[in-house]
Formats: sequence, C-alpha cells, structure tokens
Amino acid sequence: KGKGKGKRRGPSGPTLPRERITQEPVTGEVQEWKGKYGWIKPTVPVEHPTAARRNGNIYVSMSDLVGGITALTPGSLCQFHIFTDPSGLGAEECLGS
Repeated sequence: KGKGKGKRRGPSGPTLPRERITQEPVTGEVQEWKGKYGWIKPTVPVEHPTAARRNGNIYVSMSDLVGGITALTPGSLCQFHIFTDPSGLGAEECLGS
C-alpha cells in the first residue's frame, strides 16, 4: 500500500539538454519567485510551438541568474535569453533589475 506511481510528469529540471532560440536578449516581468526558481512573462510573446504552455510564462532557475543575484522580485523587469528543452521554454543568463 502507498506504492502508487502517482501521475506521470514529464522531464524537468535545470540539467536537461538545451537549445537557445534567441539571438539577442529579451525582457520580461517576473511573475513569481519560489525560492530556487520562478516564472517570467515575456514583454513580447514568444513565437515558438511550446510557448503556449504555462500560459506563455517562461521558467527560470536560480542557477540561470547572473550578476551575483540569487533571486528575482515579482513585478520587476529582467533581461534574458530563451532556450527550449524537453520540458518547454526557459530563461538563461537572466539579469534582474
């Protein structure tokens, strides 16, 4: 008892193989920050097949923050590159404001 598999979730985490889809950094507004990761709403909607997942929000991990920051503040703007991986879109080289 108690050994149920639960619902299957897709691949996730900051170590999946990535492919950058932006040439230039883009901006967005931090929607929420959950301690070690958060969600960014891009200023300009992303043209990509997986962009509609997560209501258009982009995942960001604490390990993808640059400039010495360790967290993002909801409501603030940030600048980042967008990558795609098996779980969807994510932000890397993210600079907070």
